[in-house]
Amino acid sequence: MEKIYSPEVHLFIVWEKARYKEKIILDEIRENFKVLGVYNIIWSKDKISENFSRFYGRKLPANSNKEKHCGTGPFLLVVIEDSSPHYIERKTSKGDEVVNKNTFDLKSKYRDMTGGGHKIHCTNSKEETDHDLTLLLGLNASDFLNNSSIHLGEVVTLNRDITGSDGWKDINEFFYVLNNTVKYVILRNFECLPDQYKIENHGDIDLLVDNLKEFEWISNGIKLSRKKHRVQYHINVGKEKILLDSRYLGDNYYDSNWEKNILNNRIVNKNLFYTPNVVDYFYSLLYHALIHKRRVSEDYIKKIGELFECINNKSTNIKMFADEQQMMNLLDSFMKSNEYEYTEPVDLSVYYNNKRVKQSITNKRLFNEKIVKRVQTLINKMS
Repeated sequence: MEKIYSPEVHLFIVWEKARYKEKIILDEIRENFKVLGVYNIIWSKDKISENFSRFYGRKLPANSNKEKHCGTGPFLLVVIEDSSPHYIERKTSKGDEVVNKNTFDLKSKYRDMTGGGHKIHCTNSKEETDHDLTLLLGLNASDFLNNSSIHLGEVVTLNRDITGSDGWKDINEFFYVLNNTVKYVILRNFECLPDQYKIENHGDIDLLVDNLKEFEWISNGIKLSRKKHRVQYHINVGKEKILLDSRYLGDNYYDSNWEKNILNNRIVNKNLFYTPNVVDYFYSLLYHALIHKRRVSEDYIKKIGELFECINNKSTNIKMFADEQQMMNLLDSFMKSNEYEYTEPVDLSVYYNNKRVKQSITNKRLFNEKIVKRVQTLINKMS
């Protein structure tokens, strides 16, 4: 069923190899929409494949078919306002999707006009516009509209790579881009952000993301291990390297249905980043302390007690959280009521306290644990 929405910002990209039709396309766009800005964007020659990869969220190596098809020279970005977007189901490269037919149908027309393929790009939704604008110009649609430097009518040349290509100015810029491009939460230990990145004994920023590969490209993160199951990265923020542990949907860090719910029920924290709501935060931290650790540390007991008080809106005797069996009973009740399962993490570096949940572990994990014990024994002998 077709719906009519209030005005929205969208964008068109005329990649280099379609620019021979640029005037016709631009004239027709002006006839159909209010043009907010036209940009001639030039990417650094040594960052073209990286820019394409980060924009599309997948590996597109140098001289890829994408580069050959679209071109690697300057491209035209046209930002528009659609006064009456119409959303309807259309067949796309990703299957049937609900899209703004005003932009989608023109994109299809321009693709035919330029010989077929994907030499024309446009946004199908508000979310895609925020994603693309943030990466291309460093502003989401709302902030773009509020930007006093918009140049109506004139073509502005920008020598600009994808936002974050040379690292992040500060942690605020990093989260601003994530907020507009990736579905994620910071799982825990976020209370000190953005002023402090590290908490004693908890050095990384622990994330849960819906799409690991897309996150990897957009964050510009450097993977720290060649092992496929490891998900630790570092990003450059100012002059610092910040460590990220990036859990993802389907990695069995938590039950996959719970991971989906954590992401779907997330909340904005400090108007800067996304975190789990207080219930998911409490139980995911309880799970982490009991299932991902050999023993529950004092700092976790304290934090879990504080969160329990917050959920129940009353003071709590923290001693109950010193009793691990009481904690397990509380977690078991939550897991059963939500039909969540205890799951062995794909990442072998994450400890899995299978004895607490009375489960066996895979041979791969068993073998890995034996290797770790042998290495630790050798280290102890040498020290």
